[in-house]
Amino acid sequence: MPGFLDLFRAPMPPAAPPPPAQEVFTDRLPAALAGTEFVATFTAAWQPLRPSDRAVATLRWCLLDAARRIAANRKVTERTMLEAELNTRMPQMDLTASHLRLVSCTIKLTVDSEAEQDTEMVDKLSRELRLQRMRHQLEQEQMTYLRERVLTDPTTARCYWLAHHPGTLEPLLDDTFERVATKLTGGADQQSSVIAETVHDFVGGLSPEERRYLLDRLGDVFVSFDRGDLAGRVLDA
Repeated sequence: MPGFLDLFRAPMPPAAPPPPAQEVFTDRLPAALAGTEFVATFTAAWQPLRPSDRAVATLRWCLLDAARRIAANRKVTERTMLEAELNTRMPQMDLTASHLRLVSCTIKLTVDSEAEQDTEMVDKLSRELRLQRMRHQLEQEQMTYLRERVLTDPTTARCYWLAHHPGTLEPLLDDTFERVATKLTGGADQQSSVIAETVHDFVGGLSPEERRYLLDRLGDVFVSFDRGDLAGRVLDA
């Protein structure tokens, strides 16, 4: 039991935390373009929240992991912006879960000139590819518009020609646009021709009784589509 005099003794103050230690190290942060990277120099002031032989290793891992995740979406040509972002976000890290307290942290980035050149070249090629795709898409849309909306209608085609060639009226007076429309819509005529030839070959192989039966049924089909005129022609055949 504590003695009577112990009641008048002042309690022992808690042990003061150790002064902040400083850690300086350099490592690499992979950039957005594969094969390129930043070289980062970290300068951190920190305190352990409990004794540990691995405190320094833990500190380095925490700082590197956070910096790599931030840098992963940045290109080496964005070094200045990334450095500013790291020096804003990294000092705010809460490392208490790792039993550490981060007092301050600064990061200095450097980039290899060859990595910058590679990134600039890839960016240039990407822009050219996007422009080329846009040009191809525009050309395709123009061709589709001309094929489906302009050249298949002789009247519209003449108006289109007049709008783009106001000084040349001769082509408007012949049947050029009709012939172009026929060529572009020839698929439907070709399909009808194939169907007609197929039916002709089939009917040619039937006996007179079978042919009469088929024509009667075909007449019924025409009537059901309100084409009695065609039904009459078939039944009179």
